[in-house]
Amino acid sequence: MSLVWVFFSLAVFAGVFTVLIGKYINYMRTTRLHVNMKRDFKPFVSVVIPTWNESDVIENTIRNVEGSFYEHFEIIVVDDRSDDGTYEILKRLESEYSNLVVLRKKGRKGKPQSINEAMEVAKGDIILFLDADSRIPPEYISTHVACFSHSDINMIFTDFEPYNYKPKNLAHKIQEIFFSFAKDVIYSNIFLRMIFMGNGVFFRRKVLEKVVPIDPTTLVDDFTIASKLSKMGINEIFSIYPWVNIQYANSLKDLWKQHMRWYYGGFREIVKFMKSGSLKYTLVYIYSIAFFTSPIWFTALWILFGDGWLFFGLYLIAYAYSLFAFSQILDVNRRLSVLSSLILPAFVMVFELSVLIPAMLKSLFVERYYEVVDKIGEKMNKKLRKKEKEEDWYKVKRDKF
Repeated sequence: MSLVWVFFSLAVFAGVFTVLIGKYINYMRTTRLHVNMKRDFKPFVSVVIPTWNESDVIENTIRNVEGSFYEHFEIIVVDDRSDDGTYEILKRLESEYSNLVVLRKKGRKGKPQSINEAMEVAKGDIILFLDADSRIPPEYISTHVACFSHSDINMIFTDFEPYNYKPKNLAHKIQEIFFSFAKDVIYSNIFLRMIFMGNGVFFRRKVLEKVVPIDPTTLVDDFTIASKLSKMGINEIFSIYPWVNIQYANSLKDLWKQHMRWYYGGFREIVKFMKSGSLKYTLVYIYSIAFFTSPIWFTALWILFGDGWLFFGLYLIAYAYSLFAFSQILDVNRRLSVLSSLILPAFVMVFELSVLIPAMLKSLFVERYYEVVDKIGEKMNKKLRKKEKEEDWYKVKRDKF
């Protein structure tokens, strides 16, 4: 039993150390980013906002961005053939704001093609991607654009905080823990070099032009862009201030479907690389499966070969647990109590596994299923395929703000 506590203590210590290193990296990168930036550096900026059925939020989002301190910018909104009045709201606002350009989607449904079509008309030297429910402080654009006065800065991914957080909402609490972990462990690039979300991210135009057009069939435009930028050797900078405000998913159902799109889309892209013969992505996929299913096979190894494997397995689980717990406990913007921060990571880990494992399996087998359905060609199956494809693009329900 004493040996178990030794392993547990080492895991907790390692988790705290990792979190602190991640916070330190993010703080130092942001500090260096803002040091000696030239406030008189004012290139033209294109703010790209893809939309689909966003009538509850889009007007407030446009007016919020229009209230920015920065003056040299345009807003390009690509409406994905909304049927809830979004396009009509945008056309009304277009007559009010001379720097607002509203486009009706021409090509395939989905955010990637919206980005492609926006880039066909964008005039900015700096491109900013925002989601349709985003809110930004007035200094958000001007502060980050000034950072591009450093010639070696090619992209900036900004921090984010919720503006619809409700303390008693379990889905919101899960997202607090999950995103605290993501910021400290993932976006700091301790283990992964290039990963970001496609909201609140700035690009130097000449760099972004090298990765567009994006594959319109992808479900994860950010993953696709990140993969290409990584091959180009572009450095990602995660800026912890000023941040963009976002909406959290309000229910566990919405959250599960949102994360399924993220994970399935990401694994599907990896599978594409695997099929093209990429050894790197094949190894990444194998590692991902091994890592996320480790509790299962460590238990099997423990049964077969003894307690040594149990201790090692417990160490990894405790390490992962402490990453989730202490990234929240040590967060300066923490909204959860310490007790909740210590208890809920277990639920978060189980929840994420419930998404990850089906997403992996789906990425391996669902495309083959679609191929079979296409060959059969029956109307019912075509409708089923269309329904499943639309669900892949599931968008969480918005709060009206």
